[in-house]
Amino acid sequence: MAPFTRWLPASPERSSDIVIEVAGDGNGELAKGTTALEQGLADQGLEVLAQTERLDGIGPATSVRLRVSVDPLSSTGSGCDVLVYLGRKLPPRNSFHLQRGSVLLCDARSMQDASPPAIPEGVIVYPVPFADLHHRHGRHSEKEVIAIGVLSRLLGMSEEIIRRRLRPDFRAKYFDIGVNWASKHLSKRDICAFPSPPLHPRQQVILNAHQVVGLGLEMGNCNCGPVCVQHLEQSPEEWISDHVSASWNDIASPMIRNFMAQEAYRNSHANVLALLGVHDPTIVREDDAAKAPLVLVPANLPDALRCMVGARRLARADTPVWVIVDDLLTCRSQSVPLPVLEEVAGKAAQLEGRGEPSKTCAPDWLCRAERGGDAAADVGFVTWGASQGVVREAVAFCRSFGLKVAALYPKVLRPLPEEALRAFSETVNRLIVVEPDRALPYTRRIAVTTSLRLASIVPEPGQPLTPMDIFLREDLGGCTPAKTQ
Repeated sequence: MAPFTRWLPASPERSSDIVIEVAGDGNGELAKGTTALEQGLADQGLEVLAQTERLDGIGPATSVRLRVSVDPLSSTGSGCDVLVYLGRKLPPRNSFHLQRGSVLLCDARSMQDASPPAIPEGVIVYPVPFADLHHRHGRHSEKEVIAIGVLSRLLGMSEEIIRRRLRPDFRAKYFDIGVNWASKHLSKRDICAFPSPPLHPRQQVILNAHQVVGLGLEMGNCNCGPVCVQHLEQSPEEWISDHVSASWNDIASPMIRNFMAQEAYRNSHANVLALLGVHDPTIVREDDAAKAPLVLVPANLPDALRCMVGARRLARADTPVWVIVDDLLTCRSQSVPLPVLEEVAGKAAQLEGRGEPSKTCAPDWLCRAERGGDAAADVGFVTWGASQGVVREAVAFCRSFGLKVAALYPKVLRPLPEEALRAFSETVNRLIVVEPDRALPYTRRIAVTTSLRLASIVPEPGQPLTPMDIFLREDLGGCTPAKTQ
């Protein structure tokens, strides 16, 4: 039995954390429909992380996985508390990791053809006539807005906040259709709810990967003086829009067939390259082997912004810098507190004021591999990119149960951080590399270069890695519980 599996409740009550998934046929509108919800939650000071993905094996279906919390978020979490399914037919298996106590909102018609395994035992089902409502009142593309209205009423969200965020304005009509239907026809039978907003919420904005890349490239050209910072404080969304718009005048889109990426953007000096949508950052091919780039892989979107700003400082004519935003981060949006933007803008101004780029791997805040967990551990994890957030939560979870674990989070993948890896390995009994590719290219490279003995964790095909995937590994059960004070 995996460690502590029998102790885990079937449906733990999480008053400060909720995971919602909105899924349906792939019409490309789901992410647009949930944007107002994300922004409204962020306006209340709640932490928001949203992941858009295609659902493999379920035709053209797509989903937006939304995690909301009062605490900072590192990943999209494990399991699913509330599923809103807008497809014509429920999937034939539990593709969304519903469990006892989870909530399912689905079209009443889809229930008629559902096979028994599609809905696990103990899931609370609310049939909603989504198809009839949107056919009766408007366009197909607004069905997800109707769903957000139903969801907000069911989970206790301030509807006025969402209305203010709906653009264009006519979309509020469809939101109200969902709210009104839920008010008349839904009788709540579950315990799920949005977390209560903090008493003193921080001002924050929702950013996606493309905005982050644009901001990072433009901050290298903007001196971010007092007037600019004041503009950021007074009108953050306008400030973001202005900087992102300006960045597209200074960047080029090179051919990407050699980069194994979905999109690529280069700054005007041609020494900073942002690659978006890379499945495995360790196997990106170099376009010129004679000029091997310095490769940075951020862990989240604020981290990507810092990498983009720092890359301009590190890059030289003979050593370009690549910032690789992996495929998970490319399809992600999240809340970013205003102080983080102010911090990065300040760093950009400082770096631009230091003359010629450094010939060393400075600044230290960008290139240093971060360590987390116990100083001496039974198990040590090494990971990079979006997987860092998953491992951070898994490490915290393991340590809460007394397991002695640690993790190393390198930001620079090329050149290989050999010294940091060796130093880390000396403080752990077992070393596990968490990477996205089942061919284990980075694991093999570390093993060959450092002679370290490694194990690996990779996600199941077509499935994202979750904190519970790591926590419930059988071989973690042999870890020595940490001593409590």
